[in-house]
Amino acid sequence: MKQVIRYSHMEKLTQELVDTFVKKVYVYKGKRVKIEWNFRER
Repeated sequence: MKQVIRYSHMEKLTQELVDTFVKKVYVYKGKRVKIEWNFRER
């Protein structure tokens, strides 16, 4: 949650933001995208 608050002011997607929150991005045929996040839901 601290990371979400830390970046809540950002208006654009930056490399730092992606590195913090995104673990992996999968791109499939038919314009389908799956994002694997760096955190888990509780």
